[in-house]
Amino acid sequence: MSIIQGINSLRSVRNFKRDLVPEEVIRAILKAATRAASGSNSQPWEFVVVRDPTMKARLTEPMLRTWLDRLGGGRRMSGPLKEVYDDATEMLRNTKDVPVIIYCCFDSNRVSKSEEVRYASIFPAVQNLMLAAHAMGLGTCLTVHGSTSTRGEPEVKKILSIPDNIKIACLVYLGYPGVKLGPPRRKPVEELIHYDRW
Repeated sequence: MSIIQGINSLRSVRNFKRDLVPEEVIRAILKAATRAASGSNSQPWEFVVVRDPTMKARLTEPMLRTWLDRLGGGRRMSGPLKEVYDDATEMLRNTKDVPVIIYCCFDSNRVSKSEEVRYASIFPAVQNLMLAAHAMGLGTCLTVHGSTSTRGEPEVKKILSIPDNIKIACLVYLGYPGVKLGPPRRKPVEELIHYDRW
């Protein structure tokens, strides 16, 4: 698979087989993640890889509770949006059954104090992670569960013994896809390009 093929076919996967992901595969994926660009080449990334089902079950509680609080029961949602949120809720409920979850973090002591530079320095690594996994036949789903105080971050950090100077940027679910998905639906690029002015 070429880089362009990988980019054009990358999908969010929310249905995973329970097959274990070999450690050498995880290591190769994370090595690809660490090849990303970062502000001033600070390389502030840290990855917490969770495979233990008991630990994943413990992590689910604060993330699911804060997610459901934010949704407010989904009373105002309907149609496709409700379906997306229902799928996301179901995936979160089944976190312990996903083979691997990876908290993608940055060390605030190793990166600019500017918030935009901090996130600009971690998300290229996350994209590399997802593309490398895709190229190796695995699926991923990027979420922000556990990444802010309103999404359970304080409790997640406590469970995982993550130091104060480490900030969780996002959570990536990782495993072999349980279903075959077609290419993602995207807007035509012509609708999104502005040359020389808006």
